[in-house]
Amino acid sequence: MTQPESAFLKIGLTGGIGSGKSTAARRFSALGARVYHADEISRRALDPGAICYDRVVSAFGPEVVQPDGTINRRRLGEIVFADEEKRLTLNEIIHPYVIQELFSRAERDLKDDPQGIAVFEVPLLFESGMSEQMDLNIVVSCDDEIRIRRVMERDLLTREHVLSRMRAQMTEEEKKLHADYILENNDTEQALIGQVDALYAELKVRGLRD
Repeated sequence: MTQPESAFLKIGLTGGIGSGKSTAARRFSALGARVYHADEISRRALDPGAICYDRVVSAFGPEVVQPDGTINRRRLGEIVFADEEKRLTLNEIIHPYVIQELFSRAERDLKDDPQGIAVFEVPLLFESGMSEQMDLNIVVSCDDEIRIRRVMERDLLTREHVLSRMRAQMTEEEKKLHADYILENNDTEQALIGQVDALYAELKVRGLRD
């Protein structure tokens, strides 16, 4: 899906599960960028009555629906991360809507701000093809073992569940090959924030020159 040309700077932000991309996104927001989260939109798209709800229930059946009518997201995750075909089915339902909504929100907020910076935090930035519509793409990178530990602690998942989610995504090395900038997150949170600060200052200068 091709989007219209925009005056503001469009930045794709991604990284593997547990890499720290959300920490980077929060810092970009604190510095003044408009930040848009694909996960937030995709979660709401699955609420009862929302745009993707009926199609997901039709595709995955009553086993993913809880007694109150909401989708059991943990169960849906278990299904799609264990079956590549089903994961692709879910992505085909959700991705087009999420991408369109991300761009629509940015256009609404920044259409009159040619010096504005929109940061799109998208876990599947490269896999979805959305990266091709960015002015540049940033990858937050982190060693696998650190990522595994973080996600196990954060989401209360087993190591095998975390590994299955990692295997469903493009590898860190592949992401780096597509990146314009790489933020390394194997040290402290403050170290990552320092990298974001330096990059944001560079992006602001670029925006003023363009």
